[in-house]
Amino acid sequence: MLIVRPIQHEDKEAILGFAKAAGVGHTNLPDNERELQAKIDHSELSFNTHLDQAGEESYQFVLENTGTQELAGTCAIDACVGLSEPNYSYRLSTLVHASKDLKMVNRVLALHLSHDYTGVSRLSAFYLHPDYRHSFYDQLLSKARLMFMACFPERFSGTTIAEIKGVLNAKDSSPFWDSLGRHFFAMDFAEADSLSGTSNKSFIADLMPRHPVYVPLLPAAAQEVIGQHNEDFEDIVNILEHEGLQFMDQVDIFDAGPILEARTRLIRTIRQVQQAEVVLKEDTARDNATPSVKALLSNNRYQEFRCVLGNLSTDGKVYLTAEEAKALALLPNQHILVAPL
Repeated sequence: MLIVRPIQHEDKEAILGFAKAAGVGHTNLPDNERELQAKIDHSELSFNTHLDQAGEESYQFVLENTGTQELAGTCAIDACVGLSEPNYSYRLSTLVHASKDLKMVNRVLALHLSHDYTGVSRLSAFYLHPDYRHSFYDQLLSKARLMFMACFPERFSGTTIAEIKGVLNAKDSSPFWDSLGRHFFAMDFAEADSLSGTSNKSFIADLMPRHPVYVPLLPAAAQEVIGQHNEDFEDIVNILEHEGLQFMDQVDIFDAGPILEARTRLIRTIRQVQQAEVVLKEDTARDNATPSVKALLSNNRYQEFRCVLGNLSTDGKVYLTAEEAKALALLPNQHILVAPL
């Protein structure tokens, strides 16, 4: 059985392996042991903090195969970004230049450096091992954090975003960065991306141009990738878009990857979460005749949060074996939270 649970200190080696495999451009999962240790520590502290409103907490989760006890992936939620240091992005807008005498109107796409997403929640650090990219496990890993947000809405912002990795070339460099950022930073894309994930981001404001960047002045290779996601992220983008997150003309300042956005309460899984009664059954073959639909199942515990794939019967009940109930860390007589896939 595969379960999603909060990260623990003992998971460090596996997370290091995920970071190496994720490669360049995965800013929130840096290939840096010190930074990853800090993220694990911060997540453990966040899960142990009692609060009434969102702050700079970060909740990281892992996908564990309980049969082999190996980890299959990781993901995170940052409760509020940009509070202690700015969270920069480029906002795309159309500037209109008109000449009454010449009877000409030109509409020009421009990039504006902004920190519009200050204080929003962010879905981040998603990585799933290739061996587990089947059987709805990508949906389990990604949507389990939405179940957590549904359980504890006071800990998150009214807006949620997801920053998606942009297009890189065969040399793991960004055409967008090579055409724009490199002119203001004396470093290649990998170094700049690493700095963004492991240091104070004030250097961005110090060095990036403050005035709008006119897109037509950029090389064609850079223009083509603005708002485009990396092909490796096709599945996760489909999952997030199915949840209602949309591209709202904001892109990453390094690789111009799209930033998806939604009102938190309107996200599909959060909107559809319901309570269901648990019925323990002896038959592990699940021969119950009641029709059912595939669903996410989670408890509503904070530090002991668990989420798995299961089935919601049309009678509104969830039939579990004792082993499944134990994996979910269910308390006696506890209702379960359910959201259809």
